[in-house]
Amino acid sequence: MPRSPSRSRTQPPRRSRRRVGALAEAIAAVQGELAAIYRLELPMRAERFLVSAAEAQRHLAASGASTGPRTGVVAVEDREALWLGLYFAPEDRSDPAAILEETSHWMALVWHAAQDRRVRPLELEFQAEVDRYAVARSRGRAALSHFGAARWRPDLAPEELDRYRTAHHAAARYCEQLERRFPRRADLPGWLAELRRFYRAGPERLRA
Repeated sequence: MPRSPSRSRTQPPRRSRRRVGALAEAIAAVQGELAAIYRLELPMRAERFLVSAAEAQRHLAASGASTGPRTGVVAVEDREALWLGLYFAPEDRSDPAAILEETSHWMALVWHAAQDRRVRPLELEFQAEVDRYAVARSRGRAALSHFGAARWRPDLAPEELDRYRTAHHAAARYCEQLERRFPRRADLPGWLAELRRFYRAGPERLRA
């Protein structure tokens, strides 16, 4: 069962509590949307796993892992449990794209852990790209637009850049297929059924 890292007992300043409250509400809303799209019943809430970026880096260092990104999910395994934390840099706390991406990662980790299945970083990035598409379409927006607008950070390591590009292009192919197969509003049941099947598929889905 996934567990959260231990949290500080220190109360944050009132202004910080308000910011964390707004972030928690946004995370909860995204989890609700994704859970409805994929018909997921997760045993826990992502917003309850919020930790500070500094605390996340401490947990990574204690586990012997390399420093993580400025915003992300920290996942530390021991013999009995998977310890999870969700953290955001100050500049990402009000960024809808960052909130959707990291909540997607957290949900995929929890779902795979509940199924006793491992998931690779490439699969997490891939699923997040598909989730952005699915949420955009469910909101009635241009679902494929983010695929053409992607920009890569210049500070990414070569292996990270390769992972992001691979996930991005594979997800674009799959989502374009979905748009061709289910173009109309009347196709919604079939579209949802395919997304739900695909979410539960194994690593072979990267060859979609």
